[in-house]
Amino acid sequence: MKTQLLLFLFLLLSFNAVFGQLCGTPHPTNLTIYPQEDNFTKQSEISKRESSSAICINVFFHIVRNTDGTNRFPMPNTDDIITELNEFYSPHNIVINNLGTNFINNSNFLQIDQGEHTTLMNSGFDVTNAINYYIVDELWDVFEDGVLVGSVTGVADAIPSDSFIVRNDRVLLPTSHHELGHCLNLYHTFQGTDPTTIGCAEAIDGSNCETCGDVVCDTPADSNAGNTAGFTPDLTNIMSYYNSRDHFTDGQGFRMRYAINSESVLNNIRSTSCTQISEIATICYSQTSTVNLTNLGGATTVWTSSSNVQIVSSNNSSATIKALNSYSNGNGWIRADLSNGIIFQEEFHVGKAEISNVIFRNNGAGVTGYFCTSHYYNEFEILPYVPDSSYEIRIRDLSTYNIVAGPYNFTGNIANLPTNFNYSPGWYLFEVRGTNSCGVSSWIQREVEFVDCSVGGGGELEYVVFPNPSSEILYVKKNIPTKNGSSEKPSDENRKNAFEIFDFNSNLIFKGIIGNQNGIDVSNYKKGNYFLRIYTNGNYETHQIIIK
Repeated sequence: MKTQLLLFLFLLLSFNAVFGQLCGTPHPTNLTIYPQEDNFTKQSEISKRESSSAICINVFFHIVRNTDGTNRFPMPNTDDIITELNEFYSPHNIVINNLGTNFINNSNFLQIDQGEHTTLMNSGFDVTNAINYYIVDELWDVFEDGVLVGSVTGVADAIPSDSFIVRNDRVLLPTSHHELGHCLNLYHTFQGTDPTTIGCAEAIDGSNCETCGDVVCDTPADSNAGNTAGFTPDLTNIMSYYNSRDHFTDGQGFRMRYAINSESVLNNIRSTSCTQISEIATICYSQTSTVNLTNLGGATTVWTSSSNVQIVSSNNSSATIKALNSYSNGNGWIRADLSNGIIFQEEFHVGKAEISNVIFRNNGAGVTGYFCTSHYYNEFEILPYVPDSSYEIRIRDLSTYNIVAGPYNFTGNIANLPTNFNYSPGWYLFEVRGTNSCGVSSWIQREVEFVDCSVGGGGELEYVVFPNPSSEILYVKKNIPTKNGSSEKPSDENRKNAFEIFDFNSNLIFKGIIGNQNGIDVSNYKKGNYFLRIYTNGNYETHQIIIK
């Protein structure tokens, strides 16, 4: 046990002593779970626009001096601190505004001992409309069994919170970004894995990333010991304890934006004083759109864009853009690099609302790949999501090619199929096209099966397939119906069922037998969408599956 403790202390010293930083922020009592930005199903409105719309927040500085008003340490340039923060936060569309500075002439607050950080941050100096940034001379050292582990150089009041303290020699280093990250509800990357923290450990493969670890899925599992024991952490993440910390991930940026919009302690920190970039949802080839910057101050701007966008003209405060050509389509962006360290990247859709895929669901279930013939909740999702678009849907008989339903018009990329129809079980052709400000897209066709869900041939009532999407193994389990028609935990009953997998052109890709406790290995399949057909008791059911 003593050997393990010494090894643990050695690792801490190895990874922390080089940059001399330990975080004194207290552990949260419980973890806050937010949606992930890349959730496969419906995303919240915040993820649709806030990911490319800058949020401006205030930071107010409190600099502690001697009681007689003299300086204990060289006075930092707070504008330089703001520039440094913006270099790391503005790529995630969080822009920092310098609201002002207050001097605290009290020698008692120059040295903050362990447990005393809340005294300073609760002594009435806080302003109510900002994150309060306190700068002191010293924070406390940390010892384990009499051995010096390191020195605390930053501490946030809580996670999340509206105040934090940084030692004066760390204000232009990642300590500032790290502690502000805590205020905006980011945890350490080793949260739950390091035994000194709370929460469940994130699995090395990230399979439980939405609820364990730092609850951000694009930060790899981290044990706070580097590349050991199978862990391959991000050694440069700002919320880690490693040496060269220089970035947040997209998932961390999304989590911080979500916190600013949802946490009560952060309700009042937003500002209208920062430089802002205007929003664009869609750009076309036939017409130009203009992106504007406001509150520039004396900053100068360099404009760049994605390869499917052309900058027609630009000046320091605006850029006029359009699609590169009439065939340009997909995601696009324009970026403004400001001389004060702020970076904006406004993201938008380029061209018509072309559709790449359609996902089918029914009866409130997950991805199933089929519709029910009548009286069931049939839902479809059109990919990709294109803002400000509408869609036209029609359904053809696959054998006669006659239109048997529609056309129906929908707005939004997720909708329910109308219930005023009644089909015979079988395969049909689902057609959809989109319309936006750039025009009308081409039709996309997908085959979809209508099944009689009321007699057990509808798949969802018999089996569940998970995880879906998958990159390795698909498991098939039988549902246990309850009296009210819902399902309990899937059963592991003995069975041997035949299955077939088809591509979207109805080509048979693979077939086999599903045995008890056995899954279907899809690791060698190309990424994309397939149909899984399961045969049982003289019937069959179809599930749409996604290989990622």
